[in-house]
Amino acid sequence: MAGEGRRFFDLQRWGILEKTMNDYFAVEKTRFAWMNVAKFTSGRDEFFPIPQPQINWAKGNYTQNPGY
Repeated sequence: MAGEGRRFFDLQRWGILEKTMNDYFAVEKTRFAWMNVAKFTSGRDEFFPIPQPQINWAKGNYTQNPGY
């Protein structure tokens, strides 16, 4: 439940989000083959990319989130 609802933001605020998510992925990789590429990167994975149509519509007022 690390990524569920408010829990995600608690982990982020406490500064343990990256460790918690990567520990979770380490366990899940032993259960599901499709999780082998899962990795949480702090500074990038806290945010979704801004959709390109929104950036175009904003006419230069939006800047894409780093890492996307």
